Amino acid sequence: MIKVRLLGHIRSSVGKEEVEIDRDEIDSAELVELIRSMSKEKNPGFNIYNTLILVDGGEAFLPAGGRKIKAGGSVVLIPFSHGG
Repeated sequence: MIKVRLLGHIRSSVGKEEVEIDRDEIDSAELVELIRSMSKEKNPGFNIYNTLILVDGGEAFLPAGGRKIKAGGSVVLIPFSHGG
């Protein structure tokens, strides 16, 4: 299970502060696309190029790099336009 906290307009678009992904591992780009598919909007305004993924409160990266995210840790999706 991967718990994903959503910030800014990603949270607004999906309508939830946190979602759980029932997988042991997921590619970072696939994770963002999965969250996009949960959006209530036709074009949610976030993608693999304008979203940061923060893992376990430390390492942040762009999902376009195709990194693997494993179950058990904490993940936060942060849109570039997030106000801090």
